[in-house]
Amino acid sequence: MSKSTYALCDVNSFYVACERLFRPDLQNKPVVVLSNNDGCAIAMCEYSKSLGIKIGTPHFQIKTLIKKHDIECFSSNYGLYGDISQRFNWVLSQFTDKVSPYSVDESFLKFDGFTDNLIQHCKRLRKTVDEWLSLPICIGLAPTKTLAKVANYYAKKHQGSTQGVVDLRNEQHREWALRRMQVSDIWGVGRRLTQKLKLHGIITAWDLHNADYKTLQRMFSVNMERTILELRGQPCLTFSELPQPKQSILNSRSFGNPITEQSDLKEALAYHATRCCEKLRKQSSLASSIQLFLYTRDGYHHGITLPFSEPTDDTSCFLKAINSGVQKIYKAGEVYKKAGVVLFGLVPSSGYQSDIFSNTSQRPELMDSLDTINKKYGQDTIKFGSLGFAKRWAMRCNAQSPHYTTRWSEIIKVS
Repeated sequence: MSKSTYALCDVNSFYVACERLFRPDLQNKPVVVLSNNDGCAIAMCEYSKSLGIKIGTPHFQIKTLIKKHDIECFSSNYGLYGDISQRFNWVLSQFTDKVSPYSVDESFLKFDGFTDNLIQHCKRLRKTVDEWLSLPICIGLAPTKTLAKVANYYAKKHQGSTQGVVDLRNEQHREWALRRMQVSDIWGVGRRLTQKLKLHGIITAWDLHNADYKTLQRMFSVNMERTILELRGQPCLTFSELPQPKQSILNSRSFGNPITEQSDLKEALAYHATRCCEKLRKQSSLASSIQLFLYTRDGYHHGITLPFSEPTDDTSCFLKAINSGVQKIYKAGEVYKKAGVVLFGLVPSSGYQSDIFSNTSQRPELMDSLDTINKKYGQDTIKFGSLGFAKRWAMRCNAQSPHYTTRWSEIIKVS
């Protein structure tokens, strides 16, 4: 084929699928995965959805349903989900050299100059992912990324008849699909935009396909013009094989229990800063400043931004900043429920010339060794003492499954 073809590979109920990987007994049981601190449902199997459980439903509201239908509930296990996601993308890379992860459970593929039967190729891909990782996936094929999303929508909706693969490279097939799809189901069209489009008589995806893109571009944005052109089969969205470096990095969590002690707040912020620094070094960046923020039980916000004399990725610099910053924003007697860290002023580390007169720590070899050891032996195998050990601030995870693939102590045992 002469033109490029995009494919969207999406894992069905990804968090649930990850929980079932090492638990064959859950294959035919209803499953729900809860958010941080076991607050609300964020993922569920089809049977759990049929019971009326929706994403965002608070846990306490579905306790009766859970007991009545013997639903298995799990606390979020992001370490496991992230590792399985990396394995998923590695399998995809065996079928094309162009893979662009879009989220933890879906990735775009690009096929250039592919002469074989692409549908059969994708069916083999789907079978391989199932055999190697036991992940159920659906694949949508199309000449643009937006249409690949549409194709994937129908692949998931009609898995029985499509075998999980839908091809919308044919114009007649595209028209059939777009006529039956609500404009609200199009990638990038949110609730408010849907309401505005309906005022102009645009109800279905086919209506948007036929709309005057120049008029809508003036009324809304250039993104609307791109969406319409993509629906017509004209690629407007670039295919990025590597995610673009972030302009800021955030890490925050609510506490499992209310915190009043300054030492506990320092530990929590040190943990978030450490995670931020790992992400910072992974994308080969340096940060110019760090922002700390705390939320009290009454909803009050306390924060402070601390600049560095020059950009750095050395964790110790951020921990020193936390030590001084907490003393300025901590108020004795307050009860705190959440803390977080944001890194700002990110610049590429490659080619950066540091100031020889600066007192900012720059120890790339030490940080590289730290990351390498923790990646090989598990998170925080080696860590700074500021992270502490008690973790009284840690989130509630009363039903978290083992970290089967990322911690040696929790690796599955076969007797």
